[in-house]
Amino acid sequence: MAQPVFSKQFLSQQGLSGNGPTITVPPGHVYIVKQLTVYGNTIFGAWSGIFQDVVSGAALFSGGHANLSAAWFGLYGALVFEEGGQFRWQAFTTGTDSIDVSASGYDLTA
Repeated sequence: MAQPVFSKQFLSQQGLSGNGPTITVPPGHVYIVKQLTVYGNTIFGAWSGIFQDVVSGAALFSGGHANLSAAWFGLYGALVFEEGGQFRWQAFTTGTDSIDVSASGYDLTA
């Protein structure tokens, strides 16, 4: 019998500065991250956001802007995280600036 596939919003956060929450794939699951978005409209300086595989430390996607104006970056792909895998967004901003981030995709069960 086929297993159902469920769309899932892993995280969506307005006003991120520093490390976002770490998402850990629970036992018996595989997370497929299909869409990433990062938006910034800072007033103090340049900004960047990095989507990171916490276990390996690899930066899998990033977006940023050097000018003091709004910018949006997105990825539509397939990043696979197996049981025990971890991922998060990191924001690099100046002063009280922050960015908005999201990650969504599929939660597959074994």
